[in-house]
Amino acid sequence: MWVVVMALNAGAAGIEIDVVQGNGVVVKASDDAVHIPACRGVTWSLFNAETGDFRPAHAPGCGALESAIRVDAEGHFFPVDAQLPPLPDVGFHILRPTVVYGLKCKEKAPFPMSSCAFIGTVDGPQIAVRHRGAAVPVAPAKR
Repeated sequence: MWVVVMALNAGAAGIEIDVVQGNGVVVKASDDAVHIPACRGVTWSLFNAETGDFRPAHAPGCGALESAIRVDAEGHFFPVDAQLPPLPDVGFHILRPTVVYGLKCKEKAPFPMSSCAFIGTVDGPQIAVRHRGAAVPVAPAKR
């Protein structure tokens, strides 16, 4: 079991996901550049207070295949594009991004055809979305 946990951490070690005060996240690759699918490369999960877990949020449809997005240390911005239900009584939604990425992929090719050496996912930080265009990081509770 320890081998699996260490391998998962090693694969995601170079990916950083920063919440942008406004409407999304910036994904950066601090080690080697990675490639992210142009459509559904970043997906959003919505916290369900009744069940206590995250469920996939409704995503917009994809168009024609586009080249994968190359992400390096400068990063790339991904907006919150999930179709969110009306605000709950607390006045905000809790979302969590999940990034699909590939290592050592062929340049300028759609992700399914880019022959990546490794494909992985990494979950980002939870964010509170008060309305469309207002995402803020959820700070862990201090003890």
